[in-house]
Amino acid sequence: MASSWNNVYGNGQVQILQRLFSRATVVALFLVVLALLAVNFYTYLQDRKLQSVSLGAIRMASWNLAQLGAEAAAFDREMALMSHGVGDAEAFSLRYDVLWSRYDYLLHSQESLPTRRHQDNRRRLEDLFQQLQALEPDIRQRLAQPEADWQPVAEAWERQKAGVAQLVIDNFVGDETGRLMAGVEASRDRLAKLRMLTLAVLLAVFVFLALAMMFLRRQSRVDPVTGLPNSHYLRTLRRVEPDRAVITCEIRAFQLVLSEYGSDAVNQLVRLFVRKLRQQLEAPDQLIQVSQGEFVLLLRPRPGQALEATVNQLVAATHFDWRTPESVVHISATYGVDPHGEAGDTDWNARYQQAHRALAQAHLDGLPYYIAGADLRRRIREERTIHNGLVRFFNGEAGSLRLFLVYQPIVLAENRHHITGAEVLLRCQDDELGFVPPNRVVDICERVGLGKVLGRWLFRRVASETRALYCDLGFRGQLSINLNPAMLTEQLVDDVQALLLDPGLPPSALCMEITEDHAALDFDRINDLIGRLHQLGVSVALDDFGTGHSSLEYVRELRVDRLKIDRCFVDGIEHSEDKSRFLGSIIAMAQQAYMKSVIEGVENEAQWQQVRHLGGTLIQGYHAYRPMPLADYLALLADRQTVSPVQAPGAGRGAGKRPRG
Repeated sequence: MASSWNNVYGNGQVQILQRLFSRATVVALFLVVLALLAVNFYTYLQDRKLQSVSLGAIRMASWNLAQLGAEAAAFDREMALMSHGVGDAEAFSLRYDVLWSRYDYLLHSQESLPTRRHQDNRRRLEDLFQQLQALEPDIRQRLAQPEADWQPVAEAWERQKAGVAQLVIDNFVGDETGRLMAGVEASRDRLAKLRMLTLAVLLAVFVFLALAMMFLRRQSRVDPVTGLPNSHYLRTLRRVEPDRAVITCEIRAFQLVLSEYGSDAVNQLVRLFVRKLRQQLEAPDQLIQVSQGEFVLLLRPRPGQALEATVNQLVAATHFDWRTPESVVHISATYGVDPHGEAGDTDWNARYQQAHRALAQAHLDGLPYYIAGADLRRRIREERTIHNGLVRFFNGEAGSLRLFLVYQPIVLAENRHHITGAEVLLRCQDDELGFVPPNRVVDICERVGLGKVLGRWLFRRVASETRALYCDLGFRGQLSINLNPAMLTEQLVDDVQALLLDPGLPPSALCMEITEDHAALDFDRINDLIGRLHQLGVSVALDDFGTGHSSLEYVRELRVDRLKIDRCFVDGIEHSEDKSRFLGSIIAMAQQAYMKSVIEGVENEAQWQQVRHLGGTLIQGYHAYRPMPLADYLALLADRQTVSPVQAPGAGRGAGKRPRG
């Protein structure tokens, strides 16, 4: 199927069709049709005029003059009878009046206008009418005398009768009539030719429109740059053979490349990318272009080759350097694979959704490809359950998912019973899934737009749980609160003020933790937020130091108060002198930058003593205390062995320290 599409919609054919149905061609065809219509309309008006005047004149002249001839002949018969003395005076008078009325009709009626307009008929009719009128006195005189001589009147009438006959003859067989008839015949011939030409042009237009409709239909289903079936074609798919793998593919950072080099250059890149993909396809395979940088492949199984090997070949083929006149750009792609229809599933939408979800998972995991399977389907079901549970939880509805807080104490390296504060940690429990890792909750919230909702819920919960500890018991230890990415906006300072400080928590008791990844190298914006938090009296820590790609740059650029050193630097220091020295250099760097260092992940006595020896200030780890509910944290602070910062009753807002016990 892919080969047939590629053969039909090759680039050369597409270009030919584009030229055939270009704007210039359409405009030219439109002008031709318009000109033809104008000529037809003009010819119609001219022929209509010819027919309405010339043929009408002939028809009216023929009829009117035929009547004139007939009435003149009838009057002539009566005149002959009167000349021989056997005529009837009344019949003669009647014929005279009829002939007189015929002249008057021909000269003055609207219906006789064509007759008068033909040749010089008006003048000749007027002369003949005047001659007839000139006979009237003689006729009346003789009618009054029974034995009158009619010969002079008959002679005068003979001359007039000859004029009438000649008028009739000229109108029927004259040169003008012949010319008019020739014109009518020419008009009919011209109209016939125009009709044939019009039919031919209309047929050509019809064929053109039919081809244009086919072209537009093909164009709507074919990408003009690559000639591949596009997203419109994709919508026509209803089923896919269960043994075919459905693979979605995206060019990495495509929008960034587009913004950097422009559409013309990127079109060249897309053609090159498609060419490399096609080289990996076999005849039954199909390649579809969903968007400018996104594709779908339908692959049949390769005999003797695992699907992973086939996908690896695709990854390798689309991993290349794209050379432009200005630079060299490294190009790669990410793939999501639905290997085959489960239980013979042929539903295209379900298969495509599964492949797209695998593509999203590849992006999330930073992998070149991800093959969907039972594990991914399980993760999708779990994340859907978590998402639904979070929505219900934040809306105050009853559900199976619950969020709550625990507190892990942070202590001095010199004395594990000296508690300087605690880090507030999120916990999630679901009746169906059990314990849900907090980082998974945060990731889901960020993806579905609940990041700010989660952060504000956490602020409210912290204020609600710890207000009595700070306002009533005078505790002044710090609370370290992790900020999820969605909270790092201009609204953060207002949220801290409204949700933490206004309920009664002292600013000095709050420390906002920002991870390296969340800072996202936007130092100016993050430093502006840190500065505004400092104005409130709230301190800031850089969390998970050492897990990012540019840790030292963060330390140099960000104006934080604390450096929380990740557990990866602590693990194994009791067995490796090199690791121990490296951790010591980080602690020394923090001290030189006027930062307090908090060492995370201290799990045993040997690590504790090593950190203490290296000069670590604060420690957070299981060897000191595990995360605990608020009630246990309060009980720990009340223990006689515990030392913690408190404010004496009646003292001011400044923090004082009093050992307990």
